[in-house]
Amino acid sequence: MIELVIVVAIVGLLAAIALPSFQGHMFSAKRSDAYASILEVQLEQQKLRSTCRFYGGAIGAANVCGAAATDTVVAGLANSKEGYYNLALTNASGNSYTISATAVGNQANDSDCPTITLAVNNANPDGLKSPTQCW
Repeated sequence: MIELVIVVAIVGLLAAIALPSFQGHMFSAKRSDAYASILEVQLEQQKLRSTCRFYGGAIGAANVCGAAATDTVVAGLANSKEGYYNLALTNASGNSYTISATAVGNQANDSDCPTITLAVNNANPDGLKSPTQCW
């Protein structure tokens, strides 16, 4: 009986150590959904900017060139393909924009990277990625 109690205690201790590590790896792996979606919107923004005066200030079903960045829409999905992130555009103008991917569902428990952003501007034409540890 003592042996069984010891075995159960050891298994419980191993589970207590392994589960947080496993969850951390799962959160990290699911971040690829955000990266792919952000980079897809970035590519669509570049295509849109080749024909419009402004980068898109919103994500929609089709490209729409507006009189201002707030009226300009870039074609894309507002949710990541796997559904772990919601995408949004902010700070759009003729030479800059920011794409944010905010974790939803169980992925929102990823306390290290709840929001992943890419800020594109004249100083950072390839995009400033933040938080850096999430990329």
